[in-house]
Amino acid sequence: MTAELYEFLRLAPIGFGIGAFGTLVGAGGGSILVPVLLLLMPHASPAALTSISLAVVFFNAYSGTIAYMRMGRIDYYAGWLFTLAGIPGAILGVILVHQMPRALFDPLFGCLLLLMGGFLVYSPLGSRSTMREGEAMTRRRERVGSIGSAYIAVLSSLLGIGGGIIHVPFLIRVLKMPAHTATATSHFVLTFLALTATVTHFFLGELGDEITTTTFLAVGVMMGAPVGAALSTRIAGSVIVRLLASALCLVGLRLILR
Repeated sequence: MTAELYEFLRLAPIGFGIGAFGTLVGAGGGSILVPVLLLLMPHASPAALTSISLAVVFFNAYSGTIAYMRMGRIDYYAGWLFTLAGIPGAILGVILVHQMPRALFDPLFGCLLLLMGGFLVYSPLGSRSTMREGEAMTRRRERVGSIGSAYIAVLSSLLGIGGGIIHVPFLIRVLKMPAHTATATSHFVLTFLALTATVTHFFLGELGDEITTTTFLAVGVMMGAPVGAALSTRIAGSVIVRLLASALCLVGLRLILR
């Protein structure tokens, strides 16, 4: 067995699981992939790890978005609005991760994710939306959503988690979107923000040395993403939120323990 075939057989199944779960909860999989990369690549720099994660998140989000488009679940108006608001933040987050030490920031942010995850486990949001499927947002929600998306883009690019793991509960709790709409719309936004961050990493000199690892993981997530989208039609909104909360706790613990 060649070294490249061994790497493919090792990484593609990991990508498949990340792609399926990331699409199911609308998180893009970065919250799971970053801890995995920390274990697989213990000596890599934060910039290198986040560049790989965001590139894989892009392929996951792209594949999942295509599936959600066919299901008609994406709120395109909100999606484009939040994408435009988040693009500058995605670029800024990548620039910061090349300069900012994460020894202090990671555990602090990990605590925040644990608190958020614990709250969502205690109080799932899937059945508490005040918006109906296809209902237009108010001007106030548009402003709040745009501002929130901009800040979330900075943090998500800085951590390499893509942003869906923060964006989905934000859309559900703050903007009162139905869980399935929030999941699909978050994936749509994540596609463009992850692509923006990946291109920025590339121009800053990252990603090129890890193209093989990125490719093998990307193949797996693109196969797993449609599976996650299909499963989302059979799982209640509150269950999706609890799964998302579990992912929040997972990445929070990993950041603290790091």
